Amino acid sequence: MKNILMSTAALAGLAFIAAAPARADEPALQLGLGGYISGYAVYTDQDETAGVENKKFDLRKDTEVHLNGEVALDNGITAGAHLELLMDRGDDQTVEESYLYLSSSWGRVNLGEEDGIAYLLQVGAPSADDKIDGIRPDIGTFTALNGGTLDYAQDPFGYSNKLTYITPVFNGFQAGVSFTPTLTGADANANGIAGAAVSNNPGELENGWEVAARYEGSFDAIDLALGAGYSSADLEEELAGSDDFDQWNVGANLGWGAFGIGAIYLDSEGGAAAADVESDTWVAGIDYTTGPYKIGASYLNTETEAGGVTTADADRWTAGAIYEWGPGMTFRGAVQFQDNDTTDSDGTQVTLGTQLEF
Repeated sequence: MKNILMSTAALAGLAFIAAAPARADEPALQLGLGGYISGYAVYTDQDETAGVENKKFDLRKDTEVHLNGEVALDNGITAGAHLELLMDRGDDQTVEESYLYLSSSWGRVNLGEEDGIAYLLQVGAPSADDKIDGIRPDIGTFTALNGGTLDYAQDPFGYSNKLTYITPVFNGFQAGVSFTPTLTGADANANGIAGAAVSNNPGELENGWEVAARYEGSFDAIDLALGAGYSSADLEEELAGSDDFDQWNVGANLGWGAFGIGAIYLDSEGGAAAADVESDTWVAGIDYTTGPYKIGASYLNTETEAGGVTTADADRWTAGAIYEWGPGMTFRGAVQFQDNDTTDSDGTQVTLGTQLEF
């Protein structure tokens, strides 16, 4: 109820601002409202956790409301704000993203709680259903014993307050840089180490930097997308067995007619409080689109080592289809198999759902 009341208040406040009359000599404030709601029925057959059988059937939902307010100034600059509100009862917090931005012919600047440039320009592989096997899937019921819900997003600093600059697109090329001075929260980096507002904390990270570039172009019947990103953060104070954090990715997507194929590699090193941690993730995907139908399949492998010992090694195979039955409205179905070599456990997940975008 608290989340609902806060979200309602935010909506009402922005609606009031947009409705307020502007003077004749003032630029008009434009208010945008969007978001999505997705609902799935999920059947999962997976190995038991500590001798306890896991639930086989469940219903899952993911909902967001996006609010935008912006004004175009006479000097050519557009100033605005963007909010993303989490609207499901089980969410730990209401606001996911909240940032200001300025944009013009020289590019765009974001300031606030937003993804970094490595994620914003990241190229993802084709998927069966992006909610199930995309860059950052939201729907999944595999337990940690069976590998958990796997993603390959380069978002090591989460939604901590950051400053991002993004260039305009020049002949298909775009680049950018992000700076996150203070890492906060459980998602402060890929290894779950939070930072604090004070310095000299052994094992904690600070000063997160990210750079990324992306290219998109078409050559006759071929559509090409290439991308790469790099993220790093420093330890506030050295700790035995720990190291500064580094993460990078490269990705490529190729489209030819109705077919799409792509692959991505993501590498992370350091940042652990007790041992040198390194993880490698490979993803490949393919899809075929005809009219309102799309079928796709993807494969993901991720392996993590700590102190030279493998602590996680999981494979994921997914196949599925999407049918667009109206503007912004899709039916989705997928079958996913996941295998965790570290625990010698596996499972199969079947999802059937729909998503409405508004």
